[in-house]
Amino acid sequence: MHSESTRLSIVILRAVLAGETYDAVAAIHSLTRTAIEHRVKRLARLLQRQVGIDGFNPEATGYVHKLRAHKDDVEAALVRFEAGDLRPSAQPQALSDKDVWTMIRRAGQRSPTPLRDMALIHIVLATGARPLEVARLEIGDYLNADGSVRTCSEMRAAVSVNRKPRPLFFRSSAAIRAIDDYLDYRLVQEGRAPQAGEPYRGFDPSARLFLNDVGQPYIVHRLDAEGRPRFLCRQMLDTYRKIFKRINMHGLSAVTLRRTVAVRLDARGADEEQIGLILGITEKQAVRELLPPRPGMVELMTDLYPDADIAAVPFSSTKLSQRVTG
Repeated sequence: MHSESTRLSIVILRAVLAGETYDAVAAIHSLTRTAIEHRVKRLARLLQRQVGIDGFNPEATGYVHKLRAHKDDVEAALVRFEAGDLRPSAQPQALSDKDVWTMIRRAGQRSPTPLRDMALIHIVLATGARPLEVARLEIGDYLNADGSVRTCSEMRAAVSVNRKPRPLFFRSSAAIRAIDDYLDYRLVQEGRAPQAGEPYRGFDPSARLFLNDVGQPYIVHRLDAEGRPRFLCRQMLDTYRKIFKRINMHGLSAVTLRRTVAVRLDARGADEEQIGLILGITEKQAVRELLPPRPGMVELMTDLYPDADIAAVPFSSTKLSQRVTG
């Protein structure tokens, strides 16, 4: 049985497939255009993962004409999804500690730019940032003027995908070492050496934190979709694709890294609102889709303690009843 939120997303996706614009659907359901777009994207990805849509790339869901070009296949997937006809291995993937270190070790061994690529993996695992956000980060987002790391920084509105500021934490010692090693390498490549006490370690604070394969800032493209600006960094997406291809671990993607962040925050007791704040996700349903399914009430009440414990009780239920009613 699907939740009310999921059923609403199904209605919205069908309206978009039928030719309605995001703005028109938003007006019907008293939601923002952004909320409608996010629901369409999330549901399309869910359909691809749990049912499968032949020939459709869920990463292209922002382009409505591509979604409508696969209208029949998407509708067929919706029917199967509503009927519960799902793939057997439909659980979202999150990485174990062993997976994480295998991934980072392989990136270091197989990449032509190992320090940068290991730092690119670490920063997503440490902060939950999206590739576009990583491309936009600047030196001043990571370093204080005295060269120390901004352990409690901010994902500025100009950097954030949803154009809303949120906390940005650099508190992972492994991530800090990886990023610091990459920045030291950058200085060496520029023919300079780190100088103690030099502001921002000798970098321009407005310079990008990560550079592309030719040592230039990643290019962010502005696209206009249905009259609204959208931003895309194809170079950064391509960088991550190449990293994951070289690592050669099944199903690995930037989404997998962000899901791992969500699962680990959940395990540490963070609630959905806190997880959404870190990842830049405003809707709780979108957060839930990153997490393992919660058990139902029946499962929660099953075998709260093993049968063997009953044998340790020094009196039977019959004797207890007699004592109570005595």
